[in-house]
Amino acid sequence: MRRLFAILGLALGVAALTACGGGTPSPSDGRLRVVATTTQVGEAAREVGGNDISLTVLLQPGAEAHEFEITPPAAGAIEKADLILESGAGLETWLQDALTTIGGADRVRDMSSGIALRAPDDPAEASEVDPHWWLTAPNAIHLVENVRDALSAARPDLAEGFTTRAAGYVARLQAADVEIRRLMAEIPEARRGIVTDHDALGYFMAEYGLRFVGSVFPSLDVSADPNPAQLADLADTIRSEGVTAIFSESAVNPRLATAIAAETGARVVDTPLYTDSLGPPGSEGATLDGMLLHNAQVIHDALIGP
Repeated sequence: MRRLFAILGLALGVAALTACGGGTPSPSDGRLRVVATTTQVGEAAREVGGNDISLTVLLQPGAEAHEFEITPPAAGAIEKADLILESGAGLETWLQDALTTIGGADRVRDMSSGIALRAPDDPAEASEVDPHWWLTAPNAIHLVENVRDALSAARPDLAEGFTTRAAGYVARLQAADVEIRRLMAEIPEARRGIVTDHDALGYFMAEYGLRFVGSVFPSLDVSADPNPAQLADLADTIRSEGVTAIFSESAVNPRLATAIAAETGARVVDTPLYTDSLGPPGSEGATLDGMLLHNAQVIHDALIGP
């Protein structure tokens, strides 16, 4: 029923926009009209596109990316876009649903293209791929390059600017990668086990030498609460592994993590990680390199601490 109302609202929003003259192919100033689905893709598009694009980012900082629902204004932006940049890897099923009503699937470019996608840590989800691929510096660099290529293909006359701005962002991410590896190298091998709110840090752990112990929500998203047996198993694992820190995430309610911490004697790390979403403007996690460095510093400090 909830999805039916969302689809009805979407259809009404599109009809109203069309009746008001929506669907203009590009802004009157000649800029490329771009829609980005997630905060990560939006940030890359903003940096690479600069003033040459008119950008709409569908998800706002702090929003949970897995369960986003299209609103009429979002539908209008999608309908008008020259180019739609999605994170991909199965994350935005809601976008595919929207495009069956709006049309224009040929305008979508998958920013996970070329990424070595991994299976989730939970064997029960082995048929899926982990969509949190942006959480390493090498993959974030690939994102910037994919954005550059998509924008340049859409507007070859502006490709030089896209290429120059992308190169500057890549340099920042390369510098962040060096610092992250330095921080992770300082963590003793015995303290590299990670417990998080949900199974989102797989790419980061594989890239930087950490070990997955478990997650409060034993899945790739947080759409359903874990059952008591799953929570009891996680508590047993935390005790047996000697885990002292549980990492919360900026887009996830920490209530279950807090309960597990109280049960096991571990602590919930006060500063949340940025996983599904970048941070708000002005925060440490508002950019791709800032988000990665923030996460690395929080993990480093928690795992080498008492």
